[in-house]
Amino acid sequence: MLTYDTLTEALNDLRQRGYGLDYNLTGAQAYCAEVKEYLGPDELTIKEVYRFEGDSNPDDNMVLYALESRKTPANKGVLVAAYGPDVEAEAATFIQRLDTKLASG
Repeated sequence: MLTYDTLTEALNDLRQRGYGLDYNLTGAQAYCAEVKEYLGPDELTIKEVYRFEGDSNPDDNMVLYALESRKTPANKGVLVAAYGPDVEAEAATFIQRLDTKLASG
């Protein structure tokens, strides 16, 4: 797997490799405005994941997922989410379910 020094570097590379959509957490789902698609964690395939930790502030902890829609496999995009103790409960559950899928293959 590739490694990146910054979130921006990772995002730019993933975009060049076809992950052009932006997924955003909206409660217990990820929403992509470009294709007007709401997806739960079980409707996404994780292709790559990268974690970035803030040097001095735990609030800067971010996770970047390269995702593919199971409904429409041509829909590839990225989801950037914060992680740590201050993450909203629904977002934390979504991230945990994605991470569980990643761990199980």
